[in-house]
Amino acid sequence: MDFPTIDFGWIGNGNLIGMMAVLHVMINHAVAIGGSILMVSIEYVAIKQQNERLEAFSRWLSKWVLIITTTLGAMTGVGIWFTTTIIQPYAIGSLIRIFHWAWFTEWLVFVSEVILILMYFYTWDRWSGDKKKLHLRTGVALCVMSWLTMVLITGILAAQINPGNWAETLSFWSAFLNETWIPSTLFRTFTAITLGVALLAPVTRWFVKNRLDRVTVAKLFGKWLLLSVPLMLASGIWYQRTLPEKAQSLVVWGSGMSDFTFAIINVTALLLIFVLGIMLLDGRANFPIGLTLFTALFSLLLLAEFEIIRENIRKPYVIYNYMYANGVLKSDLERYKKEGMLRESRLSGIQKVTETNKLQAGEELFRMQCISCHSIDGARRSRAMAVRVNGWSEDAIASFIPNMHQVRSAMPPFAGNEEEVKALAAYIHSVVNEKQVQAGSNAASQK
Repeated sequence: MDFPTIDFGWIGNGNLIGMMAVLHVMINHAVAIGGSILMVSIEYVAIKQQNERLEAFSRWLSKWVLIITTTLGAMTGVGIWFTTTIIQPYAIGSLIRIFHWAWFTEWLVFVSEVILILMYFYTWDRWSGDKKKLHLRTGVALCVMSWLTMVLITGILAAQINPGNWAETLSFWSAFLNETWIPSTLFRTFTAITLGVALLAPVTRWFVKNRLDRVTVAKLFGKWLLLSVPLMLASGIWYQRTLPEKAQSLVVWGSGMSDFTFAIINVTALLLIFVLGIMLLDGRANFPIGLTLFTALFSLLLLAEFEIIRENIRKPYVIYNYMYANGVLKSDLERYKKEGMLRESRLSGIQKVTETNKLQAGEELFRMQCISCHSIDGARRSRAMAVRVNGWSEDAIASFIPNMHQVRSAMPPFAGNEEEVKALAAYIHSVVNEKQVQAGSNAASQK
């Protein structure tokens, strides 16, 4: 262990990363990408039709795109760095070494994106008349930069689940230009546009007062939606087929749904979104608000589902076939099993398990190998030890640990020797029993 470990307790370390990542992706995709594309599209139509009302609506949207992307978007982006760096420092360290220049380039693109949204918003009055086209081109450049930010980050994220032959070549291009990069980029692009339409359609109905203007915007949104939904579905299928074979088999499992439920929910929802696109293209000024709200909600859930599945199907790895989810390198596993892990931990005060330090050693091993996904007690009951091994004996836990990756393929193998297995089992059994006794005392005191 070369880094300190932090336990976020009841929330759970893995849950915290997941919540921050999903929130950031929703904001980035819906507003920075989808919202920007639709905003600039409305300005284009406004200039073409010389419609000052639509131009004013696009200007109003630009204010909120600016506010949301530079506050919530930026803060959640920093939040991802904060949570992943302190919870999974080994994974982030490896990714930085692999993608140093890609991340640096992404930072430059993001800075350009911020500059362009500031220029776009503050030049509405200055670039009028013949300069309107210059303002529109600035908006197009903003859309391109927002999209390029996603393209670069997607290359890094895609490599986590399919790094190609990087482990053999150690080449940046082998990792970045992996099979899943293009289909996942396309899926995210069309999902972002769909999500943007879903969120802005109700806004248009409420804030665009002129009926003909609402019809114009509705038709524009309908075109984008009818283009995006089929391409989103096609790129999603393509993405699935580029995944490693084992990961492909875990897609439905990663969603937490049964095969039937997964198919029905996703197919039905995509059909309803397509129906909304047809209604919008038909030019209905008063399109069903319930359907637009459903589309907005489902688009958000679809993106969340995609992120959750992407995280789950690469288990037991955090970088596929290279580093396990707990930061242990695959190449180091057999050595740890023979020699033990504690003796190589620079921050551990315990080098060898004894009868006197057994529980303390077990706690350190839990923090080193389990805490990135599991907690003693927490909101996600399926990953809380107080629930998972409640009623188990210490011997049962000790027997399970060396074989857990065979029983549950999403779990990394335990990287430690026999004494460390017993220490971890003793610690888990001790704290789980302590939780049960505490829960019993609280229940008795309430009677």
